[in-house]
Amino acid sequence: MFNKAMNEIIIVPTEKDCEIEGYYYIPDYDVLPYENLSPSWYVRARRIFALHLAAQGKLKGVCTLRSILHNVMLPETLKENTYLLKLGDRLSEPEKLFTKLGYERVFNVREGGTFSIRGEIIDYLGPDGVPVRIELFGNVIEDIRKFNLKTQRSEESLQSVLLLPAREFILKEEYLKSSDEVLLEPIENQFTGKFVNGTILDYGVELYIKDKRGVLEHFIRFERELRKSMEDMGQDDRLRDYKHFGILDYETILSKVKELPSEKAHFVVKKVQEEEHVPSEPIISEEELQIGDIVVHKKYGIARFSEIKKVEVNGAQREFLVLNFADAVLYVPIERIDLVEKYIGDEVNVKLDSLKKGTWSRKVEKAKKNIEQLVRDLVLIYHARSNIKGLSLPGDAELEEEFAKTFPFVETPDQINAINEVLEDLASEKPMDRLLVGDAGYGKTEVAIRAIFRTIVSGKQAVLLAPTTILAKQHYDNLVSRFKPFGINVALLNRFSTKKEREEILEGVKSGKIDLLVGTHSVLRDVKFADLGLVVIDEEQKFGVEQKEKFKKLRVNVNVLSMSATPIPRTLHMALSNLKDLSEIKTPPLGRKEIQVHIGPFDERIIRLAILREIGRGGQVIYVHNRVNSIYGVYERLKELVPEVDIVIAHGQQSKSEMKKAIDAFYHKHADVLLCTTIVENGVDVPDANTLIVDDAHRYGLAQLYQLRGRVGRSDKIAFAYFFHTRNVSDKVLERLYAIKSYQGPGSGMKIAMKDMEIRGVGAIFGVEQHGFVNDLGLKYYLDLLNEAVMEYTGQVQSKIDTELEGIPGSIVIPESYIYDPFERMRFYRRIASATSEQEIQDIHEELVDRFGKMPESVENLLKYALLRIILWKKNVVKATISDVGLVVKFKNGSFEEISTNYIYNEKENVYLFFVNIDELIEQSKVVV
Repeated sequence: MFNKAMNEIIIVPTEKDCEIEGYYYIPDYDVLPYENLSPSWYVRARRIFALHLAAQGKLKGVCTLRSILHNVMLPETLKENTYLLKLGDRLSEPEKLFTKLGYERVFNVREGGTFSIRGEIIDYLGPDGVPVRIELFGNVIEDIRKFNLKTQRSEESLQSVLLLPAREFILKEEYLKSSDEVLLEPIENQFTGKFVNGTILDYGVELYIKDKRGVLEHFIRFERELRKSMEDMGQDDRLRDYKHFGILDYETILSKVKELPSEKAHFVVKKVQEEEHVPSEPIISEEELQIGDIVVHKKYGIARFSEIKKVEVNGAQREFLVLNFADAVLYVPIERIDLVEKYIGDEVNVKLDSLKKGTWSRKVEKAKKNIEQLVRDLVLIYHARSNIKGLSLPGDAELEEEFAKTFPFVETPDQINAINEVLEDLASEKPMDRLLVGDAGYGKTEVAIRAIFRTIVSGKQAVLLAPTTILAKQHYDNLVSRFKPFGINVALLNRFSTKKEREEILEGVKSGKIDLLVGTHSVLRDVKFADLGLVVIDEEQKFGVEQKEKFKKLRVNVNVLSMSATPIPRTLHMALSNLKDLSEIKTPPLGRKEIQVHIGPFDERIIRLAILREIGRGGQVIYVHNRVNSIYGVYERLKELVPEVDIVIAHGQQSKSEMKKAIDAFYHKHADVLLCTTIVENGVDVPDANTLIVDDAHRYGLAQLYQLRGRVGRSDKIAFAYFFHTRNVSDKVLERLYAIKSYQGPGSGMKIAMKDMEIRGVGAIFGVEQHGFVNDLGLKYYLDLLNEAVMEYTGQVQSKIDTELEGIPGSIVIPESYIYDPFERMRFYRRIASATSEQEIQDIHEELVDRFGKMPESVENLLKYALLRIILWKKNVVKATISDVGLVVKFKNGSFEEISTNYIYNEKENVYLFFVNIDELIEQSKVVV
């Protein structure tokens, strides 16, 4: 059945040794038997795909011993449950099939191992990584398309697709409670021996071993620790299950292995893993309304959203949002959901507005005055910069190309764009003022490094400013290693610099001997440059007011590149593009894995195992304890708990040399564990540090937890973040901790604690915090006003439709039978209500048909009348009422546009009655709905 010579696996001591060119990496489970967790999809997918390759005699794999000691399904079972689906094939009972194969049913497929069925549309994502959309006619496959996980839109047609199991075992009937529910604990995904008894040897695999002694040493030490911990935790039943079903006898496998022949021993270690990360998104959109939410109605203010009510109006079905104000109830037609948005701000102290007292309009006026002042300052800087010329830095194309090759990773498309934008800015004559935004670890620093290199090869000096000593030191180490081969002189100035060093550096900068100065804000004191061409500011919003004022002055006549991991709200981004240049890096580096988050009461046994698991795979651990007075006690306890590891301590009250020594030791891999206070929150970037332990997580705010979590997961290995709390904590604290778990995946910084982060984002641009006004109006409405002010100052036209349309005949609802997920329905209502062009309506129409199949009449009506609103808005209509004979129209500020040649003007009411066929009017837009 197999071509034995074709299947081979090399067994290596640790996961770290698995990165070998030309060999398929088969990861071990990334969860442990005492954790009631399923292995991550990344691990499951790679393992199943390895079996698929082996079944075809095409596997050349590499893994640890433990990785192949789990039971897998037999080749015959895999063959029976692998399908090649083609156009014209029959697919009866798809729900049953996907459930049997181990897929989980969801509404939108965004992650592997999931499927969805919406009418005759089936989506799934299997181990081969291709997101597939199948359209049925009855039970016959009529169309197969590949779709985009992010946009959920179809991208290309396919003739056939592979459907593989989503688990390493196929469940028997008794486990399938119903067609879509499986009676399985997450832990059982680790105990595969309960369901199957095959092993990798059944696939006719030739096994080789590299460093047998190392392999056994690592395996036995880890297993001993694991079993002892499970005994200590009192998990006797689970340990018994683990021994029976979780792991095979290693000697059985080892009796079949051969020593690695010398011709195979010359390995090339890979530069970067080719896996592309698939972004996962929270199931519930942060922006979408839930019953009980505090909301903002743009015209009337802050209220509580109590329900969606179905009401019959003139014999047709309509849906209304019911909003409770302080002294009244308001019904808002759901097709005008664009007027209502979630309140983001201080929900505890916010007061509901009064409809009768008009409290809202007063708050809005006050905020508008403040916003105008902010925007005016920004405009002044912009104009001052526009009038200055003569800073063009042309660079040296050959040298820059040579330097780009020294970047050890593959640039992401966003990174390439940002690099090009920055280099174009430097080449132009006006001074650069660019803000570069991107999540922690997305590669902003590399963009800055290219800009610095361009500046220096153009004969000018550069300075890089960081908010903390640690971050400055880290930038310095990185820059020295990158620039040394090119003869570039880099110096570091911070509170660790001695008086003598400081004097020498200042002299070197003044004479032009030093090309690049790295430091904290102390650099801004008494430094004189020979010829400064570029200032790079990392995390500007973390500097104090005084420093920010200095930055403002700098911006007028020198190139400034500012970097921030704090997101800039998208609406603001658009408006500001004329005043401030923005680059955004939204995609993570290739191979970036999602962080596994553990939340629970403090437990030393889990800490010991977590540290050993990380050290075992060649990694490092960051342990955060945020109280200096007890940090040495924690150090002693850790030494007892894990005597086999090297630990260093770093905190803000240490002497200069002590702290520098500790950070250096960890950075250069002379220590396994860095025990520290939250000084690591900003920018300790150690790619091998892939486990974070926070022993008092209940003391932190959400944004801070998010920043801490960003310290790990910066390489292509799966990372772990352990957030421990005391045994008795409030529900509020637990809710905050679990929020950090639900916000996963790239760009989650763009979603997490939107409140905290985006308010800071406004600060990142204007250099000031705006909490008061934001809390009064809610972040989103505040941003709307900010946006309007910027557009007004820069002469941009705003596209916001405020035409009221009344008297709509027929039903205009999205029925649950068409889109059963309430959040997705709300999302489409909002998108339709917020559309500002015919093209947008056309796109929504195509997306609905693509994702949900043929549209019911009420949805066609909804799109039709949304289109009519857009047509009327373009003709300056403020309000229109549909009547039996046409349209009764009121225009904006006395303007007039002919809607049809037949009309009557009512002077008293200042309205026009146009005799027009509504359908014909809509057809003129050439949009098919």
